[in-house]
Amino acid sequence: METLVLELIKPLTLTKEDFPPINFEEGTVLKVLMKTPTGYLVTADSRFNFTVSRGGSGNLNNTYK
Repeated sequence: METLVLELIKPLTLTKEDFPPINFEEGTVLKVLMKTPTGYLVTADSRFNFTVSRGGSGNLNNTYK
């Protein structure tokens, strides 16, 4: 089974109303749990899961759920 990871090339901050922001530093490696046609479900070392969608120009957009 193939293991995919994403490495952040710039800091990432996840925000959601009524929750404190979650910050990830440049160089953080996120494990891909599942690929979808539009993005990835990833996990951090803290066992926190979130989705990352692929942007049109190779950029990734995050969604904190």
